[in-house]
Amino acid sequence: MRVLRTTRPPTQVVDDKVAALVDLTYELLDAHADTTRLVMDDAPGAEWDNHLAYLRDLQRAGRGVLARAPLPPGR
Repeated sequence: MRVLRTTRPPTQVVDDKVAALVDLTYELLDAHADTTRLVMDDAPGAEWDNHLAYLRDLQRAGRGVLARAPLPPGR
């Protein structure tokens, strides 16, 4: 008897990956709001340095989340 295999991940794995995308989306929205606040407050250079380091870390983390994201059917 031949065992059929599927490439579809278990539901919990997909749910976790989608949750990670949602978390990333909220983090990006918060980062945008933080950037706006820094501009409006004419923040000093040290705050910008910290924020830019955070944005670089967020970019790396975001690329990791996207690399693990489930692809839509047909892709």
